[in-house]
Amino acid sequence: MLQGVDGKVLKITLPLYLKVLNFYDRHLNYKWLARQITGHLDTGEDKILRLFHWTHETIKPQPESLPVMDGHPWDVYVRGYGCVDNIHDLFSTLCNYIGVDAFFTRFYARDTSSINLSIVRIKRGWVVFDPYNGIYFRNNTGDLATIEEINEQNWHIVKLSQTDISKANYEQYIVENLPRIKRLGSSLMRANIQSPINRLKFQLHIWLSGKRPLLE
Repeated sequence: MLQGVDGKVLKITLPLYLKVLNFYDRHLNYKWLARQITGHLDTGEDKILRLFHWTHETIKPQPESLPVMDGHPWDVYVRGYGCVDNIHDLFSTLCNYIGVDAFFTRFYARDTSSINLSIVRIKRGWVVFDPYNGIYFRNNTGDLATIEEINEQNWHIVKLSQTDISKANYEQYIVENLPRIKRLGSSLMRANIQSPINRLKFQLHIWLSGKRPLLE
């Protein structure tokens, strides 16, 4: 098992049975938590927005006095705080546990500055969230703005709380820079491989391709 502490990666050796038990324990806890947060809602979009609100309101920004931890997304919930990556990681993982494809990735501007964004699939296409800053995007008719609509300049930001962040803060990263995603295919990422079936698919892909896993 790999664990990052203040930028240093530690390798923790566990017996196989304990790794399996811990994996299933986290898997069942993810299912329980996602159900607790969204179980009273009917539609996928309502559930996604509820997870977005919950993540932004519940997980606090990384305190300067505490170490930066990078382990499993579940640890972020247990700690109750995290850095930008941690918060996107937990949000996108929980989206997968309500049956919605989601992942987070980093986008770069021409000046090499960057921003993390979570990409989530709804019926109309892929939409974008920033749970760390509590910001998401709607189109001119009030629906969640898809990647295609953002690329066509049909979007504005919605804020969960008072902040100086504006639309201009995102334009340099996402306009004409968002990928046109059709499906995830075999490109399973961290947020998608917390369930047993997807983890098995991921490991099979690693074994067949001969590549070392990015995550352990």
